[in-house]
Amino acid sequence: MHRLLTNGIMIAALVSTLAAQDWYHEREERYRGDWRPHIFMHVRTDLEHVWAGRAFERERERIQKTEEELTRMQADLDHGRWDNGILNDVIDSIRKSANDNRLAPRDRAVLADDVSRLKEFQDQHNRRR
Repeated sequence: MHRLLTNGIMIAALVSTLAAQDWYHEREERYRGDWRPHIFMHVRTDLEHVWAGRAFERERERIQKTEEELTRMQADLDHGRWDNGILNDVIDSIRKSANDNRLAPRDRAVLADDVSRLKEFQDQHNRRR
């Protein structure tokens, strides 16, 4: 019985690891080609994945607000509207998450990459204006 339980736990851990690897691979695929038209939804997906079930109450509130801002920014972008102030707030919030030592290094790297992409997107957008 003990051996069966141990094997079951090992299989569950392996499946969980493979699922996580699939998510990182899927993320890489999302950012191939022209990722800019959907940048805010991509970043929201990353934020949701990284913090799923891990955030404490204050963090959950901050993250939820950031996710709402990302959704609003994507809708605004789709309609040709732009708000640098909201984007700066989003970047600051995600940077805070990227620096959180409680997250796995790979997840912090994902969020740091998101911050870089958002800054690049913002810089390019502001130069065109």
